[in-house]
Amino acid sequence: MRGAQRSRGRGRAGLGPAIGLMLAALLVAAAPAAGAGERIGDRFAAANRCLTVATGAGFIAATADGYRVTRDRAQAEPFFFEPTGLGRYLLYDSGRRLLAAGGGAGIERATAPGRRAEWALRRAMPRSFRVKLVHGPGRLAVAGSDSLVRGAGAGRAGRFRLVPAHGCSRYPDPSPGTSGEPGPSVNPDGTVRGFVDTHLHITADMRAGGRVIDGKAYDRYGVTRALGRDARNHGPDGSADVTGNLLRTGLPFGTHDVHGWPTFTGWPVHDTNTHQQTYFRWLERMWMAGERIVVAQTIEDEPLCRIEPVRAHSCDEEHTIALEVRRLRGLQRYVDAQSGGPGEGWFRIVSGPEQARRVVERGKLAVVIGAEWSNPLGCSERADCTRADVDRGIARLRRLGVRSTFIAHWVDNGFAGAALEGGTKGTFINVFNALQNGRYLRSGPCPHPSQGEEINTLSPLEMQILSQFFPATQGLEPMPDYPPGRQCNSKGLTKLGAYFVRRLMANHMLIEVDHMSELARERVLRIAARHDYPLVSSHTGTGGSWTGGELRSLYRSGGFASATPADAPGLAAKILGFRDFRDRGRYFGVGIGTDTGGFSSLPGPEPQDRIEYPFRGYRSDVRFRRQRTGERTFDLNEDGVAHYGLFADLLNAVQSEPDGPQAMRTLFRSAEAYLQMWERARRGS
Repeated sequence: MRGAQRSRGRGRAGLGPAIGLMLAALLVAAAPAAGAGERIGDRFAAANRCLTVATGAGFIAATADGYRVTRDRAQAEPFFFEPTGLGRYLLYDSGRRLLAAGGGAGIERATAPGRRAEWALRRAMPRSFRVKLVHGPGRLAVAGSDSLVRGAGAGRAGRFRLVPAHGCSRYPDPSPGTSGEPGPSVNPDGTVRGFVDTHLHITADMRAGGRVIDGKAYDRYGVTRALGRDARNHGPDGSADVTGNLLRTGLPFGTHDVHGWPTFTGWPVHDTNTHQQTYFRWLERMWMAGERIVVAQTIEDEPLCRIEPVRAHSCDEEHTIALEVRRLRGLQRYVDAQSGGPGEGWFRIVSGPEQARRVVERGKLAVVIGAEWSNPLGCSERADCTRADVDRGIARLRRLGVRSTFIAHWVDNGFAGAALEGGTKGTFINVFNALQNGRYLRSGPCPHPSQGEEINTLSPLEMQILSQFFPATQGLEPMPDYPPGRQCNSKGLTKLGAYFVRRLMANHMLIEVDHMSELARERVLRIAARHDYPLVSSHTGTGGSWTGGELRSLYRSGGFASATPADAPGLAAKILGFRDFRDRGRYFGVGIGTDTGGFSSLPGPEPQDRIEYPFRGYRSDVRFRRQRTGERTFDLNEDGVAHYGLFADLLNAVQSEPDGPQAMRTLFRSAEAYLQMWERARRGS
């Protein structure tokens, strides 16, 4: 894990077009100065290093607006090599400028990252490199006695040595706020140790057409690009965030502070629905806290996408999921680049339980790709899907790398009805169903009295106002009157849905049973029981409540359930609450299903959650400080779980609860329990 725990510099804000780039990093000393003969010989080993760039003619030195070559080593410019990809770098000088291609063959000092400043190292000779512009022709070369240009770079004029140096300015990037090494990931009995988050939307910003949730989990040019552009999507005062406004207040109009990087005065906050909360450094903090498996739920809902006034890509769900898978694989390469080379990173995408177990045993984060979508395989209620379409669709999913899938999400489809949801979100979802299927959701009695939701509706006037902000809803029929009290969706599992379930089992796929209507879920539980096949409830209680009998059936078939977020006492109680339903013949652990990025709020600050900083991780030597991103220092006591990394802080609060130690033991058994469940699915029908 070379470089996996390398600490990054903390940002400090500034002004200007670089959005804090010129003043965002602390001046730090990197590697100790080396002798004249010491050089970097591996193109990946330059990552996050302070280096001078030497040629046969001397060293690269900075001028007021560019660079030159000097024989005076004392004038050599130290560059921080910030990885943008494997073997690709931004060269960030001590004046917080970037070595970049200028006009013609010129080289200049740029203030903002971009394609002109991204360079690839290519081995020229042992311990020397050619430096090529990634997005354009030409290499760095020395012209004449002291000119640095972009040209053919032939011979010695285009070969450069990288020598360790002092005095770099670190490129702006937050630290996970941790120090120390994680403890062992394998117990004395051979089981793995750690916990699983079965429901995390790392690529949430790509859902709903790609212009609703602002911010990305990573950007190859760094945090200033990933978390600093909210106004592009939400407008300068947040008034263009109509979906976020609707979910926050029930009204599509309103404003919010759009400032992310570098001040983060506006977001992330615990109750946002439309801002990225899983930047990769925040995810790294959770890995350092003991997270060893995460299910990265790719997601799209065609009717939600269609209703949005502005979109960045197609509303085709399978197409969007493919884009999100590509983003996840890009994140893996990016973490590798930050960590020192291919395979060196802590973020590892896995395709089976055996591979996942090996990753966890090495102390890294195994990433399972899931799919949460309203129309799996394109089989909407109006589509004329066949069994052959199902078989071809499952094969496409597997080729894509998806290993876990939902049968339904927010609207009825060709396989099953969707669970009703309450509140503003449930009302909005009902509009989605009318938009896609030409009718509103149909309700009826629930299988059990504890199930179901009271259905809220919009008046004709409210529908008219909604259509002004979401033109796609114009012309929809008025919403019907529903009976009072709890109701459930009257649509269950279709014949094609039952075939879909059986074929998923035959292909050893993990089957998610949340969000299906209660009638559909009961049928899927019966099918699983007949085949002794495990099912997954990745955020239990979201998209339909579970009865005790259903949980017992889930566990009897070897399935897995996860607790949803709550304050510290509530989360401890939720984790331990599953014990009454467990199958005592099987290994038992309970994961968490945070649903971060899923249009759901995270726990806010609570008096009972107060913790003291710094703290140590659960049975670990890792030390956690308050996490700092840009100018903002996050504190669970004041901010709640404002971003994903602060779940590590919440787990520290759980430890202090009376039942906390027992809850944490159960949670830290969840990685092994999830792997055993997946192994049963691999051996199953």
